[in-house]
Amino acid sequence: MEEKNFISKATDEESGSQVSALDTNKTLFIDQYTSDAQGEDPELFEDAKTIGDVFDHFKPNVEVQFSGEDGGIISETLHFNEIRDFEADGGKGNLVANSEFLSGQKAQMDSYAKVRKQIEQNKKLRDILKDPKSKEELKDYLEYLLNELKDNE
Repeated sequence: MEEKNFISKATDEESGSQVSALDTNKTLFIDQYTSDAQGEDPELFEDAKTIGDVFDHFKPNVEVQFSGEDGGIISETLHFNEIRDFEADGGKGNLVANSEFLSGQKAQMDSYAKVRKQIEQNKKLRDILKDPKSKEELKDYLEYLLNELKDNE
């Protein structure tokens, strides 16, 4: 008898063809992706034909708290409308794109990466940064420019 890999409390007679075997190369995550308390008995939703139907019916969302640069708490509600909404994908996934806070963090990281790349490709600037005295002069000048910008806001 071939052993099937699926999750069910139903006996074989009860489940019949209603329970699909879970492929051994697949992972099934079952969790509560909403802040709403569900009680002891979860809702049985039998009208779903696709995973999209499940998302449309349950409209999963969760309230999360992020720590800002200043140490403050930033609250945000993340909404999940499809499986791809759970993907971070190195900052390119829907999880980041659908979050105002995470999108801002990603934009800031991208800006820093651009500056770093510019520095790495600029021979004169690399030479300045190698010399401690020149590096200090550049730092002072940049701080002066930054203060100038702040004063003119």
